[in-house]
Amino acid sequence: MKYKITRELKKSEYRWLDQDIPKGTVVFSYEGCTYGCISDRGQAVTLKENTNPFYEVPKDALENI
Repeated sequence: MKYKITRELKKSEYRWLDQDIPKGTVVFSYEGCTYGCISDRGQAVTLKENTNPFYEVPKDALENI
């Protein structure tokens, strides 16, 4: 599944991100094992389809495309 980020996600707010993710960035649902590290309010995504690493982003910051 493909999503668009609906607001800027800053590394300073989401410490586990490697970088800020700008509003409008297209991300892809991560389908591999997340080892239980994704919260109920988050979604595992990748910046490139079918690749690692994966990141948790808030579900309320995602729009299906």
